[in-house]
Amino acid sequence: MSPHRHTARRGAALLASAALVSMLGACAQDSVKAETGGSAEDSASGIAQAKEAVEALRAAVTEYPEEPALSSTPDLAGKKVTVIPLGDNIPVIHGVAVGIQDAMEAVGATATICDGKFTPTAVADCLKQAGDQGADAVVSLFIDYAMAGTAFDALADRGVPVLIGGVEPTGGRESDETLAFYDNTGRVGKLYDAMSMSALAQGGEDTNVLWLRLMDSTTTREASEQGVATFEELCPTCGIATADFTTANLDKLPSAVSAAMVANPDTNTLIVPVDSFVPPAMQGLQSSGKADQVRVFSSSSDLAGLQRVRDGQQASDLGTPVIYEGWKYANGLMQLLAGDEVRPADAMVTRDFVADNVGDLELTDDAYFTPDWFGDDRFKDAFLEAWGVEQR
Repeated sequence: MSPHRHTARRGAALLASAALVSMLGACAQDSVKAETGGSAEDSASGIAQAKEAVEALRAAVTEYPEEPALSSTPDLAGKKVTVIPLGDNIPVIHGVAVGIQDAMEAVGATATICDGKFTPTAVADCLKQAGDQGADAVVSLFIDYAMAGTAFDALADRGVPVLIGGVEPTGGRESDETLAFYDNTGRVGKLYDAMSMSALAQGGEDTNVLWLRLMDSTTTREASEQGVATFEELCPTCGIATADFTTANLDKLPSAVSAAMVANPDTNTLIVPVDSFVPPAMQGLQSSGKADQVRVFSSSSDLAGLQRVRDGQQASDLGTPVIYEGWKYANGLMQLLAGDEVRPADAMVTRDFVADNVGDLELTDDAYFTPDWFGDDRFKDAFLEAWGVEQR
């Protein structure tokens, strides 16, 4: 990073900012450029690839991955399913839970939500409560097995089928006939790749990015690392700095962003993995006095995110219809209940929302819990057919 002078009045503040950036694992953009060693030709080729990939994501979703048929059809009529999200206050996570409820209703079951509140204690309490209240099955969302392994095992030992969804196996636990992992980390990684691609497609070879790595779970940690690596690979001569955060330390995110902007004053792009974290990140941009020079990219395509894109406050918002995601998790549960292998998912179903394609959308709370922004709901019939359930 080019040397720059600080006045005496700001010296203490900047030293504190630099310390915060160091604590959160940030790295300077120019040092990364030097380490990658790529050429301008490499960057031009990578950016061309990014533009081609992103262009294909701008249109409405018209095709969904095929779903293999179950070996048998589980009878869920009148059954009770408990859904335990890592944190139900995050719209995209809550939306997936709503999608599971929608799928369970289609097969005659009811699904209730118990909030994991991002803490091992709350997750364990939800798991115990599900068993005590006679749940016929449990689906967790984005919770590492290692976060509450004893509670997961205790529930499975009671004979309650448990699907640990959205994460890869951890803590030495593998899938069996009662407890199984629905691993969609491949899909999440591709989504984080797409954020880097969208940023490069819009910013080109002059992109200097601050990539905020989300460290809530193995899934988000690995996906964040993958997104950063993709950015470096596609544009080795672009600038990249990183800062790490978790939902638990979200109150520190504005200061972390402001500090990183001080350390990397040429930053013109900010990648925030999830829409819910964009407001505190933008607060940090405002504090740094450099908000006007930075394009913001994120994912999950919640209502607030698409409104920011429409209003010119956010450059891109990549997302998957949350109802479809919920049906994918429900599909994993149906595979477990049928005694089939719970298959991992890595095919990405995503749309990149930018200023050119949000104008005609109905941006309402209700619309978020439908596939309307992405295309239609034809995927539901595909799932029902795979499950052997009579079509609607």
